[in-house]
Amino acid sequence: MLNQLKRTSISNGIVSCATLIKVLTLRCFRKYQFEITLEQFVLLDALLDNNESKNLYQRQLGILLGKDRANIARLIGILERKGLVEKNIDSNGRQINRISVTKRGVEIRNKIYPIISEIRKSYLYNIDYDELKKCLDTLNKIKDNISMNTKLKI
Repeated sequence: MLNQLKRTSISNGIVSCATLIKVLTLRCFRKYQFEITLEQFVLLDALLDNNESKNLYQRQLGILLGKDRANIARLIGILERKGLVEKNIDSNGRQINRISVTKRGVEIRNKIYPIISEIRKSYLYNIDYDELKKCLDTLNKIKDNISMNTKLKI
């Protein structure tokens, strides 16, 4: 029974933290009236943060962000219409898109990033490196267990 309580509390804690972080960040986006949404920012940030050449395959973005193909395609389409990313067909006999960030996309991400960074500092306040490292390691183990047991990949 105690073991079940711990599992439930951990699950609830993860969901609660994720929800609060999202609400806090969405309030910030409304306050500053950024020209892109939080979801669009996350994609731009992932492109710039996870690849030095600033381009990833569309499928890699889906895996990285835990989103299905249709959702990633929709987000890329919106950002492409706004002139923030470009699709580059990587011709290997199939239509595979590499997504790259435009100069304007970099500028917008760099305008928003410092504000997001301050939000992150506010909720990570008073937590030392070792605690954060242990938390991240534990969350990754939970994620791996879920992926292994359900064939869901993020």
